[in-house]
Amino acid sequence: MSRQTLKNIYRMIEEATKEIPLEESFVADINVAIQKLDEQNTKQSSTSYNPSSLVCVRNMYFKATNAPQDERKASPELIGMGEAGTDRHERLQRVISEMSRFGIDCEWISVPDFIESRKLTDLEVVSQDGFETLVHHKSLNMRFKCDGIIRYKGQYFILEIKTESIHKWQNRQGVAEEHVAQGVAYSTAFGINQVMFLYENRDTCGKKAYILEVTDEMKMDEVIGKIEEADYYVKKLVPPPKPTDLPRNACTYCLYKTECQKAGA
Repeated sequence: MSRQTLKNIYRMIEEATKEIPLEESFVADINVAIQKLDEQNTKQSSTSYNPSSLVCVRNMYFKATNAPQDERKASPELIGMGEAGTDRHERLQRVISEMSRFGIDCEWISVPDFIESRKLTDLEVVSQDGFETLVHHKSLNMRFKCDGIIRYKGQYFILEIKTESIHKWQNRQGVAEEHVAQGVAYSTAFGINQVMFLYENRDTCGKKAYILEVTDEMKMDEVIGKIEEADYYVKKLVPPPKPTDLPRNACTYCLYKTECQKAGA
């Protein structure tokens, strides 16, 4: 063995056994704890459809049949971004709920009270956490969290808050394609045909708002028709064909990539 080779081996051993500086070890340990806590707090997913899955009927099928999900281990950074988004949701909801105090024509409507007053017997309030309400639509087997309902300048709106990167926000010119089905699902459930999407830049807290006007045709195409299609395949226990018109990045965070690959085209 040459002297140079021996030097390289000794250098590798030295690098492998070198003690990590305490400050780097501290950061690494924080990240481990963040991931461990996130794993503990991850809840069992239900077999009900959710509005965000309506963009892909195959995803809906896998969810409804309780198919195995890919192992998910979010990075500490992604977990933190989610926590920051949740915090901004709560702060914005609180501000909007207080707007009427300052003479602004905006009323915060309690989701459970709205359901009861409109006699929406298909809707069941599963739980309420602060301003956010978890709702189950019994006949459509659809479960979702509603950010809120408001009456602004005499018109009812379903409120949907989104936080996004500065790049996405700067180029934002309307409701994101991947959010349309979600808005239509809420409209179908509550019978309110306007959804107020509030997009906030997570870097600067700048805000843009866009109204999604929902028609009966959109409800049939984006929600009812897709659920009926998914139910058909669920009864047969056969995965539906993979849609060819999925929004860009629709598969990025899908938890059923392995099952989808097994099912083929």
